[in-house]
Amino acid sequence: MAAYPTHSGRVAIITGAAGGLGRHFAPALAAAGCDIAIADLAPADEVVAQVEALGRRAYSEICDLSDAEQVTGFANRVLAHFGRCDILVNNAAFMPLIPLSELSLAQFRKFEAINVEAPLLLAQALAPSMLKHGYGRIVQITSSTVGSPMPGFLSYVTTKMAGIGLVRALAAELSDKGIMVNGLSPGLTKTAESEKNLPPALFEAVKGKQLIKRTEVPTDLCGALLFLTSESCNFITGQNLNCDGGHLF
Repeated sequence: MAAYPTHSGRVAIITGAAGGLGRHFAPALAAAGCDIAIADLAPADEVVAQVEALGRRAYSEICDLSDAEQVTGFANRVLAHFGRCDILVNNAAFMPLIPLSELSLAQFRKFEAINVEAPLLLAQALAPSMLKHGYGRIVQITSSTVGSPMPGFLSYVTTKMAGIGLVRALAAELSDKGIMVNGLSPGLTKTAESEKNLPPALFEAVKGKQLIKRTEVPTDLCGALLFLTSESCNFITGQNLNCDGGHLF
């Protein structure tokens, strides 16, 4: 029997993998056997070096995911570089805190473009390769905030909920053809970015609502991601998996 889970020889795209959760997802998938492609506004040199140190190939681009042409161009260049794409992890997110009274339509549309439209465009561009090679896994990183929204998160929560709808709609389009589409919903996770931008009191408040009384860290999510992108996940689709320490809403 093959090792569990299996990813040997797969190619995975991870958006937003220069930092945050993505910088942990990339080496986890590489260690499982994937070559990795990264799209991010920031350089991903450190993550590329980690992937290559694990013996896997890496490709990265500076890419503005709010620009449809850049998104589609990135996908096509990854296909040209690796010859295929088996796994898409829509990890990148736009999430500045903007209260309703200060929110402009242009700002809301940027949330939509990065959090919903880019994943849709990538799925459109990459699904033919997945179908051709007989394997596809799409994972949308969603958010536990959809169940417990707070002031300032209006655009983020709305577009993350749309991402869950996208998961279900893409699953309806693709799963009978062998492409499994699922969401992975983290709780409040401690990363360098979240520690810098969010108050310590928020981490304590969220931890108090969890059944597991510690703050989530990125490695808590890697096992779930490895399963959802593996060959073992062949009869689960259209689902949103909460990985949030048992957050009690």
